[in-house]
Formats: sequence, structure tokens, C-alpha cells
Amino acid sequence: MSCTLTTRLAVVSMLVCLQVSASASVNKTAEFVATAEWQVIAEGQAIPKGLHVRINLQTGLKEAKLLDPSERDTALQSQSSDSESGSVSTDDRLSIEYKADLIEESVRKVKEQRSYAELRKAYKDFQKNFRTDAEVIVQLIEEYRNFSRTPLDKELKPKLNTLENLGYMLHQIDNALVFIDSGGLDDVLLPIVVNDTNTALKVSAMRVLGALAGNNPKAQIKVFERNFGSHLAQIMMSSTNSAEISTALHAFGALLRKFPLAQHRVLSTSGTQALIGVLRSADTELRNKAKVVTLIGDLVLEKRHVLDEGKEEALAQYVLLEFESWLQSNGYCAALEAVLSTDYVHLLDQADVVEQFIDALQTTESLCKPLWSQSPTLRHALLTVRNRFAHSQDEYRLEVSQALSALCERLYDKFGHTEL
Repeated sequence: MSCTLTTRLAVVSMLVCLQVSASASVNKTAEFVATAEWQVIAEGQAIPKGLHVRINLQTGLKEAKLLDPSERDTALQSQSSDSESGSVSTDDRLSIEYKADLIEESVRKVKEQRSYAELRKAYKDFQKNFRTDAEVIVQLIEEYRNFSRTPLDKELKPKLNTLENLGYMLHQIDNALVFIDSGGLDDVLLPIVVNDTNTALKVSAMRVLGALAGNNPKAQIKVFERNFGSHLAQIMMSSTNSAEISTALHAFGALLRKFPLAQHRVLSTSGTQALIGVLRSADTELRNKAKVVTLIGDLVLEKRHVLDEGKEEALAQYVLLEFESWLQSNGYCAALEAVLSTDYVHLLDQADVVEQFIDALQTTESLCKPLWSQSPTLRHALLTVRNRFAHSQDEYRLEVSQALSALCERLYDKFGHTEL
């Protein structure tokens, strides 16, 4: 530190000498006339008592000015002691002020150095602990592989935590592909979905499956190749657990949407049967049945939109897809009629679920109108729900009621039903 200070003093001294040498050589004894503004003091030039003296650290030059009023009072108090020892030399004044400036500057530098050191340390710690998403995913897969070495009661919670963490990360397309390429489908999800008997694990695994397959064509292909469609269909047909059916439907939809090959292979075999089976099940809650008809409606509309657009490549992929025929042969129209005719009372307080059923009825109206238009029980159910919502003060319920009115007019008005 002392070496640095000495070096700094030497540099400043050299700058002072260079910058004032010209004026000092002309007149070193000229009288210094002080003002309220800072003025440069020539080297060796005498200055009167009672001035404020400093070294300008930007220029390295000695400067002086008259004291401010507040400074003058302090100076007068010390004047008597100064007169006893004679005038205070310019060098003494400069020495005192310059040392104070150096101390302040040194303190500032130390603070800056300390702050910079702390930042460097924090950055190094960050680099040491930083891991990419891919590294985290690989680590989570490896952790799950190691769980089999511990008893089931000890491994359940860590397994669930691992699946939850994966679920957050695999919505991103690149992360999902890293998971697949690292063996996640084969070593983590497939064994759970196919063989595990723990409902919580199955629900969590299917949630992860739905996250990675959604809007991710490359992931959909990998999921399809491992026959997940059939496994999910089997769960929907056999399970009575609401959460298990719900997450199976979610993963099933994520696999099939915008993937005509999977739709053809899965829906032409057990897939359509599984969907209709959920509709027919007396143990399945209405919200899950609403999810079924929503998925059915989405898949029907998907093909219709492709046909309307008339793109040759897309048409070739959907031409063999006969989903509406498969729906008819598996009793979709009768199953949906039975759901609404039997459970409509439970819909009176669930406007959002009613809207899902309305959308499905409208989408498949042309397919099922011959049956629905002749069903007095379906008509009664629709009108009952419509009338309940028609007297509501809630704007959303009123909109649902209007949609029901329009649907009922199309289904029944032409068949002599005047009570609408």
C-alpha cells in the first residue's frame, strides 16, 4: 500500500510540474489574488492566509479560493494560534488537504476492490452450482433408476418428487427430447404406466407423459412407437379412480392431437372403445365425461378442418381416418344421450361443464341428429338446464342458456316440438 501511495504521489507531482512549468517560469513571485472561484496556484507562488487550498485530482494542479462564510468563522477562531507561529506555508496547507484526499481515495478503492472480489466469488459459486436443464434431466432419470434399490415405502415420496420436477421441465420441446433420448420413456414412464400398481405414481407419470407429448411431434412419435396409446386406453377402460382417468385422458389427447397416424392406429382398435366406455361408466364423474366428449369433438373438427383446407399432403394422412364411423359403431350417440338424460340434474350448477357438452353436441350433431331429435328424455334434460340458466343474473350462464336454445331449435323445432 505504501508503495502504491508513493507511486501515486510521484505521478501527481510530475503532472503538476509539467502543467504549471510554463506559467511558473514567467512569474513565480506574482501576487495571488483570491476570488470565490478555484484558481490554479503556480509552483512556489505565495498565497495569503485564510484561503481554502486543494489539489484538483483530475488535473493534478494546486488550487485556492476564498473561504465560504461557514468556513470563515472556523478560520477566525484558529487565527490567533496561527499568528503565534507565523504564516502557514502553502506546502503545509497542501500537505494536510492532499493527505485527506488520498485517504478518501484509498478508502474508496478498498471498497471497490472488496466489492469486486465478492462479485467474483459469487460468480464462481454460481458457475460451480449452475447446471443446464439437460444436465438436471439426466440426473433426475439416474436418480429414478437408483430408487429400485430401496424399499417401496421409502422410495415413493422421492419418486413422486422426481416426477413432479420432470413435469415442470418437459413442457419445453428440447427438454422433452433430452428426456426421451436419455432413456426416460423406457426406464421411468413406461414401467409405471404398464406395471406399477400405485395410483399416485401412475397419475404423476401420465401427467409427465402428457406434458412431454403435447404439441411436440417428435415426442409424439416416440410415445406412439412404445405403444403408450393402447396402455392409456386400457387404463381408461379398467380404472375407477377419477384422477387416474383424468390424467390418462390428458396424455391420450396429447398423443393423438394433430397426429393422424396415431389416431388411425389407436382409435381403430381399442381407443374409441375406451372413450365410449368412460362415457358409459356409472362410476366416472361428469367432468371426466366432459373431457371425453371434448377430445372427441376436437378430433372430429381436426379432420374436418384438414378436408376444408384441401392440402394434398394433409389429405393423404387423414383419408383413411374414419373416426366418425368408429364412434357410431361403438355407440357414441346413445352413450352421450344417456349421460345427459340421466345426469342433467348434476349439471344445473356446473355451467362450464354444460358448455363442454354443448360444444360436443354441436360438433357431432350431424352424426347423431336422427337419434337425438327423437329422444324426449334428452330434450327434457336440455330444456331443464336451459331454463335454469335463463333466469340467472350471471352473464356466462345466460350465454350458455342461449347456446342451448339454439341447439334445441335445430334438434326439435322441425319435428313438431312447439314448447321451445
